[in-house]
Amino acid sequence: MRRAKRFGLVFLALLVPVAAYIGYWRIAAARIEDGLDGWRQSAAKKQIDASWRQLRVRGFPFAFRIEIGNASLRDRAWNPAPQLRLDRLIATARPWNFDDWRLAAPAGFSAHLAASGARPELKLAAKSAEGTAAIGAQSAPWLWVRGADVTAEALGRVPIKSAEAWITLPAKPAETHTDPSFGLALDMRQVEVAAPPVNFGKTIDELAFGVTVRGVLPAGPLAQAAAAWRDAGGTVEVDNLHLDWGGLGITASGTFALDEKLQPLAALSGGIEGFDAIVDALVAADWLIPEQGSILRIALSSLAKPGPDGKPQITAPFTIQKGKMYLGPARLGPAPRIVWD
Repeated sequence: MRRAKRFGLVFLALLVPVAAYIGYWRIAAARIEDGLDGWRQSAAKKQIDASWRQLRVRGFPFAFRIEIGNASLRDRAWNPAPQLRLDRLIATARPWNFDDWRLAAPAGFSAHLAASGARPELKLAAKSAEGTAAIGAQSAPWLWVRGADVTAEALGRVPIKSAEAWITLPAKPAETHTDPSFGLALDMRQVEVAAPPVNFGKTIDELAFGVTVRGVLPAGPLAQAAAAWRDAGGTVEVDNLHLDWGGLGITASGTFALDEKLQPLAALSGGIEGFDAIVDALVAADWLIPEQGSILRIALSSLAKPGPDGKPQITAPFTIQKGKMYLGPARLGPAPRIVWD
């Protein structure tokens, strides 16, 4: 009898915390669903349209797994409004840590920005994606996403084997032109180029950069918003830039801004390896005549010093002014134009 009574007490001692945990999990799951619905309603007041057809919370007992189907996110504060679509999004967190979430989009995602005036339609898509999000109240939120078989489209289609992106937000919104608005880092590998410069391969091995956008980003049409940001002193700090394209290697850091025509101004410094490839491409593209190419090659060789890996490297400023690109005093050609609308 005593043994049975003791067994009953042990069973009861185990049953109480288990029942309490089951109750906690169900309440937390319901609050997650209610919280997402509440966020959707509050986001609408900020001109952000969020929608989904299915929303379920699973994962009992060791996780909270949010499964969202046919999700769409559209920011009407910009004109035209950028839009993001996902067929399926899975976000998973442990019951003891709601600050860190693992993300998965097994069917990938697509992003879209409608054409406007002379600017073409912009598209971005990935066949699959995964990531991590940190949304803790005690630290600045950040997001990491890795996409496989990515495709970017503007005037042409650019396949990318893989890409990783990091987005960081400050603890509080920017108030002055020196405050960070957000940080963005992107690392792309095996980027196919439809019409590469002569003497360059059709695949960029790696293109990576990290930037910090400073200044308040106003809402409205893109051109007007960019002009207001520029007038308020907004800048883009390039924390690091890395390009590996065949024998050409470039590293740089510096600052970007916009001129009175909303075209890029840049002042960067860094190192260049394989600069002969640049000169050959400029000559082959008729940007330089062969004699100019020979003079430029001699001038650049005289500036080269052994880099970290022992290869000749040029350390020189790269600038963009009045629509032209310069490497030191040497003019490289016209700078790419930004079409806002």
